[in-house]
Amino acid sequence: MLVTRRNLVVAGGLGAFAMAAAGAAGAADAPPAEGTPGAPPNLNMPSAASAGTIEKTNIQLVKEFCKAWGDDPPDAEQLVNHYLADDCLVRFGETVDPVTGHEPAIALFQTFLNNGERYDLKILETFARGPLVVNSRIDSTVKGKRTTNPTKVFGVFVVKNGKIKEWSDYV
Repeated sequence: MLVTRRNLVVAGGLGAFAMAAAGAAGAADAPPAEGTPGAPPNLNMPSAASAGTIEKTNIQLVKEFCKAWGDDPPDAEQLVNHYLADDCLVRFGETVDPVTGHEPAIALFQTFLNNGERYDLKILETFARGPLVVNSRIDSTVKGKRTTNPTKVFGVFVVKNGKIKEWSDYV
């Protein structure tokens, strides 16, 4: 992969975002220290194994969502209703205004799908920290048997209650 200043800035920004989100999640979810007056016993803390299971489940959801863009034909309503939270936020890049909610997300997806195209989202690398899933992809347009416009993309997803609550792509 060609290392450019832009790639380094994007990767650094995503890394900082992931670390901040993981730190904030950890701080917000941390129980009072044992031995602190009034602190409940530490019986219901999720184990490292259960945290790993949640992250694997979140990664699998995002992988399935990315794969569904390649269905022939992709269905905008099914993509939104099956994978996205009711109050989802979708941002297709820095130059596209974000949309919030199912109906606006369906309308946005249809602008990409109404011309008979589908998309091959080839995931190169994925990691998760709690509800945050980040992937590096090559997204290509597919029309008939022809694949064009391969584009390097970083996707940032926030998963809550088994649905994608936020999705932002960075090119």
